[in-house]
Amino acid sequence: MKKLLSIAIAAAVAAPMAVSADTTIYGLIDNALTHNDNGTTDAWDIEKGNGTSRLGVKGSEDLGNGMKAIFQYEWATETTEGGSTSLGFTNRLGFVGLTGGFGTVAIGRQWTPYYGAVAKTNIMNAPSAGFRQTLNSYRTGNALAYVTPNMNGFSASLAFVIDNSGADAEDGVDGTSLALKYDNGPLSVGLGYNAFEANSATNATVNDNETLGLSGKYNFGNFAIVGAYEDRDFGAADQEAWQLGAEAYFGNNTARILIGEIDNDAAADTDAWAVGLEHSFSKRTRVYAEYASQDTTGGVDVSEFALGLRHDF
Repeated sequence: MKKLLSIAIAAAVAAPMAVSADTTIYGLIDNALTHNDNGTTDAWDIEKGNGTSRLGVKGSEDLGNGMKAIFQYEWATETTEGGSTSLGFTNRLGFVGLTGGFGTVAIGRQWTPYYGAVAKTNIMNAPSAGFRQTLNSYRTGNALAYVTPNMNGFSASLAFVIDNSGADAEDGVDGTSLALKYDNGPLSVGLGYNAFEANSATNATVNDNETLGLSGKYNFGNFAIVGAYEDRDFGAADQEAWQLGAEAYFGNNTARILIGEIDNDAAADTDAWAVGLEHSFSKRTRVYAEYASQDTTGGVDVSEFALGLRHDF
């Protein structure tokens, strides 16, 4: 009797800890030793990489008739400072949705369709802005999104941001993000558009914020080329940005080069270039060394070197 009772108690304790076959716990840690020189400060540091360290859980439930419920929860984690910091645990993603033959509908904090279409030049590992001359909008909260099924490589996505907590709190849509993508074999092309109303929760300024972006990637086998162009209409602070890059693959190694520029109507322009070498020990673990130089018109040249290690799990 005691033995049966022990087994029952053990089963009851273990049951809540079990993870469904359709639920995945995942994450990554990406830390780098960096050297920054901005003309005033010349210092070494330990920083997070471009792949922000994170912890997440995602999964699905089969609802029958070809439909599934999906969810994802993801947090950014502090892996360089440790202890108690304001950046210790912040929410990156948190959404629930339905997917099936009709496509996918999701509600919550999620990636913008714009970023999914235009981020193809985000190929460097190191953390600073010198490695990315982009105007990208990454994630947004309070989003209701729809993604079409894949149609011979073509897909479209649309998200509405609905939040009445801004200064101009009104019923209705505060922001819109949409994208068209083509992914087929070696060619990948994306067109994205963002529009956020002034004085809203997503744009707490007096100017509307509209961004149009186009990016592409072509993989030739042993090497690939990437490119992107973005144009932001933001009152007097209009911006244009472009990037061109290439990757070469040999064995478990990848060499990268990236050049770009941001043209600011209301501020100094920025030119930048970056080079890097990455070695993959496995599908989950990589080490990288990268160098970037950033030149601001009428300002100070900034350079950064990064030696980093990333592990995905």
